[in-house]
Amino acid sequence: MAYTVKFGDEHSLPFRSLIGLFTGDSASPTLWNIYFADFRLPPHRDDILLNGRPVSQAEQADDNLIMSTLFPAAKKLKWMIFGPLPSVIPVLRLGDLIVELVWEFKYVGIWFTSIHTNIFARHYSIKASKARGTSSAAFALKHRIRTLPVKEGLQIYMARVDCYLISRCELSLDTDGSLLKEHLDVQHTFLRRLLGLNSHSLLAVLFTETGQMPIRIRRLLIALGRLKYMNALGQEQGRVVRDAFLDSINLLREGKPGWATDLVIMLSRLPTPIEVGPDDLLSVDFVNALETRIVQIVNTDLQNNIDRLVKTHLLRNWLEMGDDRALVLAPRRLRHYLTVVAVPAHRKALTGLLLGDHLLSVERLRYTTRYRDPVPRNFRLCRLCRGSVEDEVHALFDCTAELRLMQLRARFLASLSVCDPKVHTLYGQITNYDFLLQLVSTRKGVKVFAKYVYNVLALFQEFPRYFPVVFRWNT
Repeated sequence: MAYTVKFGDEHSLPFRSLIGLFTGDSASPTLWNIYFADFRLPPHRDDILLNGRPVSQAEQADDNLIMSTLFPAAKKLKWMIFGPLPSVIPVLRLGDLIVELVWEFKYVGIWFTSIHTNIFARHYSIKASKARGTSSAAFALKHRIRTLPVKEGLQIYMARVDCYLISRCELSLDTDGSLLKEHLDVQHTFLRRLLGLNSHSLLAVLFTETGQMPIRIRRLLIALGRLKYMNALGQEQGRVVRDAFLDSINLLREGKPGWATDLVIMLSRLPTPIEVGPDDLLSVDFVNALETRIVQIVNTDLQNNIDRLVKTHLLRNWLEMGDDRALVLAPRRLRHYLTVVAVPAHRKALTGLLLGDHLLSVERLRYTTRYRDPVPRNFRLCRLCRGSVEDEVHALFDCTAELRLMQLRARFLASLSVCDPKVHTLYGQITNYDFLLQLVSTRKGVKVFAKYVYNVLALFQEFPRYFPVVFRWNT
């Protein structure tokens, strides 16, 4: 097929396409946009009004929408009923044609539904299902590549899963938390499987250790990006999106539902609520500062969780190298031990130790089981020596009741003296707990430390766990 482009009295040179204009040719959208650019319907009294401006059409590539409150006359037509259904469902006809009544419809990649209080409910469900399927497919690679490395796993997540979780989030703001639950589950499950944690692990560590943003906040930040874009349009004439935004601001002023109202609700639900008004959303400077403020609020909330929880005591006051080469508190960043430790079993052992998801009694005995009550901390004694609480420091550096454990410790310290002599010299000079904190932050010795943690936990697993019989249920 041959084409030529005409603009006014000018014509381009002829060019050919072997596929055709509407059957997948890569040039089709651009050519169609050029052809359709000057198509304008004249204003009509039945047009929809946005900020007082009549709007009757919208285009996305070759998807065209013509809307009006006038009774339509088109062959390709569906119709929906929003709000309470009438007792008798009417039949809509166009001449002899009965128009199909539907409860959901897709336009430009977004699903609308008329049988839920939220018109985007179906879109949430479909995208969450696709995200879950893609996530499962990513971990199915273990049959060929074994364990998925953390860095590459996060790249797959951002490329193939995140795109579904943020689909059209700039339009459908998450005021209905129940609709977002599936999205949260997908993100939490992916990060837990990637780190090798159990399905009930702490949520805060999923983000502090990987640098990922909680999906609820990520969606909100993308919506703020749309707000910045609409503010940047300023007084530019002829932009429908600007008029739609101003119309939404007017609804906010009147206390009515709308996009701007939903955004205000979302900001008020942050861990530290942000109260905004209509004029704030129209302020370019305020909106530009809002994104930074939200990120700070989320990081502070995550750090507060780390500081508050007993299980994360090894993660407190974690310092990372900043842009100015100085050590700064970094609540949320991809940690070095997740990328430097190449052996998956060693990495998962170290991750579990740091994130409170390991087999030592200090963690396992804090919960009720089928035949046992929770055991107070001072009774969670070491299964080898039964002289101290079986916690991380005792298992790694204090316990001397098992010869193999002491041999593992000696080999580890010898290896550490080679790869990180500065940290090795601290052994015996400071408390074992402080020495453990130094090992957590070391980059040079993290590989040998992860191997040592793996070997120690494997050794402890060979022995039955000890707990006083007084906490056992009588059966």
